[in-house]
Order: sequence, then structure tokens, then C-alpha cells
Amino acid sequence: MPAILPPLSDPSTSTQIRGVDVHAVHKSATMFLFHFFKYLSAKHGFQYFSENNEPANAGKLAASNQRNFCRCPIRNFEPLESTFDYPTNCHRIFHIRDPRDILVSEYFSFGWIHPTEDSDLDQVRNSLQKMSIDDYVLHHCTQREFPLERRYSSLIERTLDPNLETVVTYETMVTNFPKWLSQVVPVFGIRRSRLAVLQLAWRYRNEFRTKKEAMTHKRCITPGDHRRKLKPSTIDALNLRFESILTKFGYEY
Repeated sequence: MPAILPPLSDPSTSTQIRGVDVHAVHKSATMFLFHFFKYLSAKHGFQYFSENNEPANAGKLAASNQRNFCRCPIRNFEPLESTFDYPTNCHRIFHIRDPRDILVSEYFSFGWIHPTEDSDLDQVRNSLQKMSIDDYVLHHCTQREFPLERRYSSLIERTLDPNLETVVTYETMVTNFPKWLSQVVPVFGIRRSRLAVLQLAWRYRNEFRTKKEAMTHKRCITPGDHRRKLKPSTIDALNLRFESILTKFGYEY
């Protein structure tokens, strides 16, 4: 592949689509999704709404809006509250990750990696650093109310419409980025989607290479980290708690 590729096709190459909502929970590369879809939207003439924009504008989409739009990341799998009825051609992308790996990532991120300037968060960090990773995971998976489990429930309890809803995985993104691109790029109605996939794969070719340091933000992106970090008995408890999620989305357990 040449070192320099032509720019992405201009907005005129995109077919008309009303909007794209991108859903993803914390610890599934939501900041990468924010930057990626912001870039894709700018290249193809979509207004971009996000709580991570400066200033944040996630709730600024008005009923009178007549332009194509993208909202990302929506950090849950519920429909985003709107001031207008959802248009029939508003497509929702659900970017999921193995919940067992999410818990492992949370432990390291909240306990060591993410900086804190809040006394309450400092207390959380101090308590985490006194716990083993197995204790942290078991504490969560034995709770009656489990926020992570609840976030996935809306995807499990209903049948998704393949014409308006697309499920992609974090695991595919980090291990086979071109395949992940081939699933999300067509949602934007880009006519030259194959070319766009090649160009985007080249642009982000170094994105999923982890650093050597153990406690960086990209500490470990390889799927299956729970198998490397947790005791078999802890994994068994997680498999039982997350059985419906793992079965629904084909995760091995």
C-alpha cells in the first residue's frame, strides 16, 4: 500500500441519510470512537454532536435540523432522548465489548491509570488499590444491581432491526480494523465505501499498537484479558452472571 493516499471522497459522494447514533459503554475505546466518527463526519458532511466536543453539544440537535448528523459516543445502549421523533432512517451503531474484559480494564483504569482531581475519586482509587483484581470483580458481579449488566439489557431483551441497527465489537476493531470499518462505513451511505475503508485503515494503522508500559491508558487492548488476570473461579462467577450477554453476542465462555 502506498505511503500517501488521496483524501477521502468529498461530502457529495455520500447518499442522504438522516442520522447515525453511535452507542458504546465506558472502557470500550469510547474516546477513539469520538475522534474517529468526528473525522468521518467532517469528511462526509455530517453535523457532529457529542458530549466530548468543546463545548459539549450532545443535546443541541434541534427539531428543525435538516442536515445529516452523527452523535457519538452515547455511553449506553438506550435511545438518546430527543426533541423530535426518531426519523425512520436514523441508524444506530452498537459498539460492544466483552463485559468481563471491561471489568478488568475498569480495575486498572480507576485504581491506577486515570488521573484524579476529586476527593471522592481519590477515595475510590485508594480503596481499589487495597483490593485484588479478583476481589474487585467478585464484589461487582455479586451485587443485586449491576450497572454494567443493566446497560446491556436493552440489547438482549429485544430483536434488533438489521436495516436500522448494526452491532459491531471492540474485539473486531482492535484485531481486524478493516473488517470493523467495512461494517460501520456503509452506515453513512458513502458510495465509495471500499475506498473509504482502505484510506481509513491506512490513516489509523498504528492506533491499536499498545505501549510497553504496564500502566498506560492503552494498558492492554488484546481481547480475553480476563483469562490472563482472573482466577478460574472468578471467571466462572462472571460467566454465570453474564451468561445471557455472552450467549447473545457469541462470546466464548
